[in-house]
Amino acid sequence: MQARSVFGAGETHGILQQVGAQVSASSDGLGWTSAFASTQREQPFEARFHAHADCLMVLHRGGPVDMIYNTGRHAVARHIPKGGVFFLPAGQECHVHLRGPLDTTHIYLRASLFERENGPIAALTGLAPLLGERDPVLEHLAGAVGTIIAEAAPSLAVDPIATALAGRFIDMNFRQRPAEPRRRYQLTGRQLRRVHDFIEANIGADIRLDAMARTCGVSPDHFLRTFKATAGVSPYQYVLTRRVERAKRLLTEEAGSSLADIAARCGFSHQEHLSRMFRRFTGSTPGRYRRDGS
Repeated sequence: MQARSVFGAGETHGILQQVGAQVSASSDGLGWTSAFASTQREQPFEARFHAHADCLMVLHRGGPVDMIYNTGRHAVARHIPKGGVFFLPAGQECHVHLRGPLDTTHIYLRASLFERENGPIAALTGLAPLLGERDPVLEHLAGAVGTIIAEAAPSLAVDPIATALAGRFIDMNFRQRPAEPRRRYQLTGRQLRRVHDFIEANIGADIRLDAMARTCGVSPDHFLRTFKATAGVSPYQYVLTRRVERAKRLLTEEAGSSLADIAARCGFSHQEHLSRMFRRFTGSTPGRYRRDGS
């Protein structure tokens, strides 16, 4: 049997080095052959993942965060929760725009892992990209890979997990491809960006459903249905996340502003409303967040 070559950092897209991500651990130098993995803190960036000989999975260990993907046919804007998964099959490229800081785990999987007893699955052409979908199995397996990196374990420790990841993508993605036409019931990337910009510009005001729908040129009922199908959350929840994100920024940048003032500027009805929503979305109070300098 021919020995498999070590999967080093030089065989990846190299995006993390280009955008200055803060890598905390990687499998480089561990002798892994079936996969390459790294954990890191990424800052907002825009870059192209070119067509690669192997497959890439990205697990969002933080979030929610706004992403825009362009796979060559169309742009897709997503509001991705913690645990969301990006998957780029071998031989495909994708333009990615990350709009906020994010903790991630990148896992490259050898294309050969996507072969079964009857040979390659249509030479990987039957697999489509996944753009932020959640799956507890993928999340668990990718978390295990992150643990193995931290322990600097050899290739034998990760090989079964890499095989399981490939099998999960085949089971999920190869069968689900006929569902692709449902995307016509989603907002376009341009519509979602308009909604996002409208919310950011009016964050301190009462943002109503009909006003958001008008930015997309659709009825409120249609907007409500298609927004959730596109972003994965309701418009109300999305507005709340943007209010909390604005509050986090003000708490960090404006030490002299009172919590009541920040609540009003972020569109919360009062300070207690801010505190309640802030704890729900971050697990911390605004005061503690400010003291910790998070």
